[in-house]
Amino acid sequence: MIESPTAVPESAVAQWRATAAARPDHLAVVTPDGSITYGAARAFADERAGAVAAAVSEPGQPVAIDIESDVESVLAVLAVLSSGHPVILLDPLLPDDRRDHILALSGATRLSPSQIAELPRVQATVAEPEPGDAAVMIFTSGSTGKPKGLVHSQRGWVNQARDGHEFMGLDDSDRAAVLLPLSFGAGFDCLVMSLLNGATMLLWDSRRRSTTGLLDWLAAEGASTVHCTPSLLRAWLPELSPGEQLPDVRLLSTCGEPIHSTDIEHLRRTLLSDAVYCSWSGSSEMGNLAFNSFPPERALPTGVIPVGTPATDKLVRIVDDTGTDVPVGETGEVHVESGHMALRYHGDPEMTATKFVPLGDGRFRLRTGDLGRFDESGQLHLLGRCDDAVKIRGYLVEPAEVEAALRSLPWTTEAVVTANREAGQLIAHVAIDEAGWTPSPAEIRTELAKTLAPWMIPRDVVVMTALPRNERGKVDRNALPPPAPRSPEPVRGPTEAALSHLWCEVLGLETAGRNEDFISLGGDSLAAAKMLSGLQERWLVDIPSSDFAREPTIAGLAATLDRAHRDRASTAGASSITELRSGEGRPLFLAAGAGSPAASLLPLTRSLNADLPVYGIQAHGLENRGRADRSIRAAARRAVRDIRSIQPEGPYRLAGYSMGALVMLESATILRRSGQECEQVLLLDPLFEPELLARVTGEAASARSARHDDSGADRAALPDRGAGDDDAAARAGAEQSQIAVLWNRVMMRLLVSTAGLLRLPTTLQWTVFWDLGRELIKKHHPTPYSGPVHLICSRENPDDLGVWKRLATGVLEVSEVAGDHHSMMRAPAVAETAAAVDRALGNTGTRVEES
Repeated sequence: MIESPTAVPESAVAQWRATAAARPDHLAVVTPDGSITYGAARAFADERAGAVAAAVSEPGQPVAIDIESDVESVLAVLAVLSSGHPVILLDPLLPDDRRDHILALSGATRLSPSQIAELPRVQATVAEPEPGDAAVMIFTSGSTGKPKGLVHSQRGWVNQARDGHEFMGLDDSDRAAVLLPLSFGAGFDCLVMSLLNGATMLLWDSRRRSTTGLLDWLAAEGASTVHCTPSLLRAWLPELSPGEQLPDVRLLSTCGEPIHSTDIEHLRRTLLSDAVYCSWSGSSEMGNLAFNSFPPERALPTGVIPVGTPATDKLVRIVDDTGTDVPVGETGEVHVESGHMALRYHGDPEMTATKFVPLGDGRFRLRTGDLGRFDESGQLHLLGRCDDAVKIRGYLVEPAEVEAALRSLPWTTEAVVTANREAGQLIAHVAIDEAGWTPSPAEIRTELAKTLAPWMIPRDVVVMTALPRNERGKVDRNALPPPAPRSPEPVRGPTEAALSHLWCEVLGLETAGRNEDFISLGGDSLAAAKMLSGLQERWLVDIPSSDFAREPTIAGLAATLDRAHRDRASTAGASSITELRSGEGRPLFLAAGAGSPAASLLPLTRSLNADLPVYGIQAHGLENRGRADRSIRAAARRAVRDIRSIQPEGPYRLAGYSMGALVMLESATILRRSGQECEQVLLLDPLFEPELLARVTGEAASARSARHDDSGADRAALPDRGAGDDDAAARAGAEQSQIAVLWNRVMMRLLVSTAGLLRLPTTLQWTVFWDLGRELIKKHHPTPYSGPVHLICSRENPDDLGVWKRLATGVLEVSEVAGDHHSMMRAPAVAETAAAVDRALGNTGTRVEES
């Protein structure tokens, strides 16, 4: 662990090497994808440090790393630190122009973890960095609207690690779960506090993996501490019930933004039982500022939690405009005096001199620009910024930069961005050109996300025709209309939690309460259509916009969604055909693929430009009780009966996707034999099986493409042969695995043979009908069809489309669309598929055969 504050200061590299040498076999880093010991990590870092030093020969030149939350990235950081070059951690989610500015300003050499691992080996030994040498460069926003770099010393990170031991008790017995991206300043703090104290760092990438499976992983890994942001905690807690706790966790900490007492109360009811909650705060200029721990017995204050007790070697003063300390309880600017802060602003000596005042003996006074006060118990409270800047999720954001981004949008004539400091949120007032397009707030937020980091997107956007002005012609900020008030209630249950994620995705928001109105959050009809489309794609339930309009809240929509599921299950009826879209003229009858409900075709039908009714056809028994058809020809006869119940006489428009294409081709043959005309038959990426292909071509069946081959789905993975007991255990495990596979096959055969007669869980029901569909295709003897056929295939379709000339003996036209077999029917590729269907219905396409 880190030595006491009285010890001689060391470099972070010296401390890392000593810690690793003391516990070489101890796990240093663990992720869901891999792990590494301290000894192996040190050996890699020391060897690669020489390679980095040789590749970046200019002394002091920074090395920028594209960093993820994985073992390779941690090793790359350790290697660069050990090389003596300052490291810059590049967030992979930053907009390109922001990343380019960082690289240009710093003059850094950019390397990926894989590039560092592949650098040529060198024999030279790298000198260990001195405590005062530059170690890390952290970038944040500045008043110019561009990122500015703070250079931190090797000594400073030793002090950060000491904080982890002093305030969080981190030592080599801990398994510290870091849910913060390592590219965040606080994420790098967690790396240092974990590894320099000898703990095992458990890395989970919450942005890539979300929180699905997180609780089980933490429990399985025996996490003793957990570190995240309040935002992640608020997104995660609604998914958990009071019984879902982590008994091994002794401490959970959050940082980066204010946290409320209600958050900790919720935390105590779920994840934590006897554990400690700890809030910690800081900035890019000073590192850690303060810590505030709440054991289970400590009472919680109401509202925002104070930042607490100042960190190690951080003397905090609250001063007035003259620099004089104010009495306890009074508000002033926060000044911090320490020998463990940033060395300077990179390339900006003027700003360095303004913000950092030298005090002698290597100590400086930082004028933070924050307002604060001490209470009677000595707890530090932060009350916002002295200037216009505001901290959003731990990042200092200048409204001027957001205003510039708003003004760059094509609709904007003027924009003003202000800050709600108490809530840590931005408010944008945007004036638009009345003669042009009027965007919704959701559309504006979506556009901003293309150039700004997520924490810089205003939560509230007020669209206006003109901004109010005072008598001098300047914008009157006091006259700006306030945004609609928000008092979001936490979501309840998994349905509301999932809906909240969808709303935030569509509206460009961080959070959405169960009681908040969709329109008041900035949604318009276009956003509503996108949201309902996404809802249907994920739940396979079609909620009419009229139903949503009656109660446009998450709570109301969740109730409507649950009711729709119940109604669909209880009133599905005997028919296998359903109306997907209303319109004028002759309808289009569209058959779904194997194991898919007709509702899965909604993304396609909604994307069609043609104004015509569309009816979806699905397998009998898929959603209502009834024995499934046992051949494609039987399914076609049923489809014809359903079609003629809607449209008794031709001409007909038929279409089918995947297996549905084979059903509709047989349906067309049946209709023509009965004297009916089929105006067009559209086959969307038909699904072949080797047996069917052999039957059509007269050639032997052979191995097919990966999209048709699922032979590996239930194949047992036999363990490698060992020796002695290990060999016996391996054989026993293999036998058990084979027995399990055989049992699963027997059960699936039984379910397939009785498909439709039993009501199974939805996903299992679809799987059974998928397997049944595969069997029907294998046994199918197709009938050549002499009418017009239009084949619409994905560009990644591996089949020889010439085979269709043997089945479609009349006019055969072919169109190719983007995507693969599945993505061509989903947004965004489905738009191109729909356009191809529209063209086919208009008898356009590339003619490849006529007879």
